[in-house]
Amino acid sequence: MRTRIYNKCTDQEISDYLKHGATLFIGVGVTELHGQLPVDCESILTEGVALAMAKKADGLALINLPYFHAGATAIGRSTINISIKAGYEYLKALIYAVYKIGFKKIVMISAHGPAYLTINSVCMDFFHETHTPILHIDLPHAMKIAEDNGWKCSGDLMQDFNDLIYGAYKIMHQLEYIPIIKDFDKEAFLAKREEGNKKQWFKKDLHKLNYSTGGFGSYYAELEEHGGLEYSISEEEREERGTKGEELLIDMVDKFDPKHFLDLLDALDEAVNDDIIKRFTHLDNGIPYK
Repeated sequence: MRTRIYNKCTDQEISDYLKHGATLFIGVGVTELHGQLPVDCESILTEGVALAMAKKADGLALINLPYFHAGATAIGRSTINISIKAGYEYLKALIYAVYKIGFKKIVMISAHGPAYLTINSVCMDFFHETHTPILHIDLPHAMKIAEDNGWKCSGDLMQDFNDLIYGAYKIMHQLEYIPIIKDFDKEAFLAKREEGNKKQWFKKDLHKLNYSTGGFGSYYAELEEHGGLEYSISEEEREERGTKGEELLIDMVDKFDPKHFLDLLDALDEAVNDDIIKRFTHLDNGIPYK
């Protein structure tokens, strides 16, 4: 295909694709404070991964979904913090729209900690309303699966995450938007981060009670607590990191093997619609799921 990016395809190209395929990878992003990186970095990351997965698994990638619940980074003046409810309603409407077009294998990809609060809720309600399973891939989970399958990463989650961000900007032809910072007081930055961590010592044990950052609402105490050490000091370094990150991202997707999980999604769909619903007929009695 000329491009796997849904938004850049023509109507005819999408129509032609739907004659043989029905897979859509959707990058679900966020716009928030992230140290010295652009505020859309986690959105671009999901787009780069979605595009790489679309190429690997004969799908299309839907991009330009950057405004969802941010959470603790709302202390940043730049953060656009959308309520979980508003994000849920928008994302669910979008899923129904692409499902109606003909996309039956729908995979949403996130890189943001609280994203599951929105996306998982959409997955669950959509399934019970349509009996069609759709999937959420949380990127850190995908990274761990890829690592277990032989992905050549550093083993440091945050370092690999930052490398993937550079790679995604490279893949999406937006590397120049990562700023060059030649003079940066790293020691002062880290001291401020430590100060913020100490101010909120009580959150450490609270996080043990639930998944990720969804068990209670909170704010960071200092701007330096989210992102901040991913900058480059020269255009040459930025280009090198972009190239390295692109290779790392493509290898991660290869080792993750999205086709395997699409096959599992097919198996789940078959089990639900060809077996379970036929045996437990009250599941399909025409009464709306509420």
